[in-house]
Amino acid sequence: MITKHIKKFNSSFEGFEFPPQKDVTWLNPDPWWMTTSLDLDRNGIHDSIQNATGPVNIGISFSREITEEDKIKLMNMGFEIRLELESVKALLLGPVEKQQAIELTNFEDVVMVERYGSVIFYGDIQTPSVKASNSSFYPGAWDLGVTGKGVNIALTDTGVDNEHPGLSGKFVAGYDAVCYNPSDPNCILAGFGVRPTDGTFDPDDANQHGTACMGMASSTGVEADGSISNFTGAAPDAKLIDVRIGTDVGAGPFENYLLEQEFYESAMNGIQWIIDHRDDAWQGAQEEDYGIDIISLSWGITSHENGGSDGTDMHSRILDEAMEAGISVSVAAGNDGPDNDGLSGMGSSSLSITVGATDDQNTIDRDDDTVASYSSRGQRKDNGNGNPLDELKPEISAPGSNIIQAEACVTSGGCNNFIGGDASQNTYTGRGSGTSYATPSVSGIIALLIEANEDLTPIQIKEVLKQTSERKGEPSAPDIDPYWNRDFGYGMVDAFAAVSLAIHLKETNQTISMDPYIQNHLLSVNYENTSSCSDCVEVIGHTWGQMGSVESMQYRIDGGSWTFFAPNQILSGDNDSSSEIGPLTPLIWNLPIFHSQLSGGYHEVEVRATSDDQHSLPVLITVYVSSNNIQYQPFSILTLISVCLFVFVAGYSIMLQRKNDTDFSISKKININFINSSRVDKSQKFDYDNALDAQLIDD
Repeated sequence: MITKHIKKFNSSFEGFEFPPQKDVTWLNPDPWWMTTSLDLDRNGIHDSIQNATGPVNIGISFSREITEEDKIKLMNMGFEIRLELESVKALLLGPVEKQQAIELTNFEDVVMVERYGSVIFYGDIQTPSVKASNSSFYPGAWDLGVTGKGVNIALTDTGVDNEHPGLSGKFVAGYDAVCYNPSDPNCILAGFGVRPTDGTFDPDDANQHGTACMGMASSTGVEADGSISNFTGAAPDAKLIDVRIGTDVGAGPFENYLLEQEFYESAMNGIQWIIDHRDDAWQGAQEEDYGIDIISLSWGITSHENGGSDGTDMHSRILDEAMEAGISVSVAAGNDGPDNDGLSGMGSSSLSITVGATDDQNTIDRDDDTVASYSSRGQRKDNGNGNPLDELKPEISAPGSNIIQAEACVTSGGCNNFIGGDASQNTYTGRGSGTSYATPSVSGIIALLIEANEDLTPIQIKEVLKQTSERKGEPSAPDIDPYWNRDFGYGMVDAFAAVSLAIHLKETNQTISMDPYIQNHLLSVNYENTSSCSDCVEVIGHTWGQMGSVESMQYRIDGGSWTFFAPNQILSGDNDSSSEIGPLTPLIWNLPIFHSQLSGGYHEVEVRATSDDQHSLPVLITVYVSSNNIQYQPFSILTLISVCLFVFVAGYSIMLQRKNDTDFSISKKININFINSSRVDKSQKFDYDNALDAQLIDD
């Protein structure tokens, strides 16, 4: 897991001293198996196994690396080793009797005997709605020059019919996670042996789910006749790593799967293969298409414990390992609706980006968007590690209702992959709903971010998505985080704002030093004269540390030198700047920007919080100054693109005009147009209408 040096430090600036901040003491240093909610009696075995009758599918987790001697001992004891998961130091053993499972708790250095979960798939308007493409309502991230080029998405699903005209040319590498074992009955029935593991195998889709999801992530919108439709994915130039966890027989892995055990094993095998091959130079690929950048998971694994997963099961932990290995993971929250008791495995992964679904009402305008009725709500079940932040799931929401799908071969009459058919003549048809279909849209947006700024880590990408999202709903856990909502997460994803911020971080060399655990947010801009701010604009925000202390505040104008500033006021939640405050307690800051400081034209103001040599994401404020007017505008990266503000696209020019209708007067010299900021708690509308959608297949 990610660790960070935690230091208590009180800095001062010309007599100003930050309030003393307590060290982070709420973190429990015990290992996960000592705090998990899946083993409440702390005897090293999932509680549900002890209550089972008959054989139970199990895996065992070790506190250390697994040795060949371990495997030999287990085989001599009569166990079959189905799969080794090196990333989480675990072995999958398949079905065993309950008493045998209990006895395995005594095996040397086994820290948990775990029960397999059950894998469930969650299954036009979407892309402009998430602001990937532009529309008459909103600007789009594509207009910033990014389309996902050079980024590989590992679509881990039922396979993808990449012969579809909208997916043609995207295949880079593939793997059949089902037929990795030559004794697998599904492979025997289909007439196949073990498949190659070097990425050269190209799986087909036996269900439709995988093709639909990849279309939502990266379809080009091309039709069979060569014409271009509006059914594009969020990242139309992203490429495909096709990892199938489905079957070669029947309709798909969640239908007609001979053994539930095998589906779980193939799912885990697929993810382990991705981690192992994340840096591969794929056969026949260009260098820019090497490796794996993103895992897109539109399915979950149910827990046998009451209340869902707490993120300590091996299928959640392996996703944490993928994030740590440098692969961004976008995973569905699930389709259990508002009354769920926690989230399923996969979506409960502490580090992954968990995606909830919105209903865009089939419009691009984001004003009417609501949380989808089926979308699983947070929080995640508590894992007992003392950190309340990792229970705040989901992080992001995206359109997931009534989404048009790329049509796989299996869903069109007369097309059969097994007798030489393919999806090359197929179109985009049918509508589906589910967090399954919200997730690949976010995967595509992550591809845009990686193209925009290749130095961003998966954790930084998650933070950029969170900070640039459009806030929805009241905070559900204000004592932990003032922005998270159990329905929408930190808000509805905004591709344009996220890519703008990613570009800014790259162009200003702030990526490497950005610490996602230092929080700094814009609250408001005060345009009225006050005792502390006459003839100026007062920028107000708040800051706090999630893993340590905030040491100082800095600002700069137009990319100049960073200047430390001592706010006129800095208040903790109880308005007492002298008392020691605890972790997660925001400090309010303010910064006056005087008219006399700025010449005519556009100016960009940045404010950030710092700790040691690292800093928060910057608050970005764009100001336009004329002889008697200042306009405050959103997404300051646009002003750096200069006249693009006015020749951008017709839709964005209209939006700016609409947002600029009302000016707020400070004095005769200064007017403020309060539009928005890329990191303010936004009231701005989001365009989710052009988002792709999916249907929960397993009703």
